[in-house]
Amino acid sequence: MYLALKHIHLFCVALSLLSYLARGVWLFMNSNLLGKRWARLLPQIINAILLLSGIALAAYLSMSPVNQPWLMAKIIGLVAYIALGVAAFRARNPAVGKLLWVSGLVAFAYIVSVAFRKTPLGFFS
Repeated sequence: MYLALKHIHLFCVALSLLSYLARGVWLFMNSNLLGKRWARLLPQIINAILLLSGIALAAYLSMSPVNQPWLMAKIIGLVAYIALGVAAFRARNPAVGKLLWVSGLVAFAYIVSVAFRKTPLGFFS
């Protein structure tokens, strides 16, 4: 069960990044694809599965964000990543949207670094 949950989670991490990168390219190109319904809905589905699989992994391993500071840091980073992405793709000013999008990439990199290092400092450590 653990390996299946872990693989689902990691697969969704990759899909989340790929969809974020694709939408960022469309943002920079001012593409009409960014406004398509599927392009707005698919990342939400991927991120929901990512979050649910993360919760399932934590529950399976009896881990609590209260007792695992690095896990709490990942959750906070995920909220920041999602918020920055939403703000980036809704920004009326293209320059602001691009800056928010890049900030979302930094948040994503932080989350991954926290996961690898198992410390809330992530790549800052």
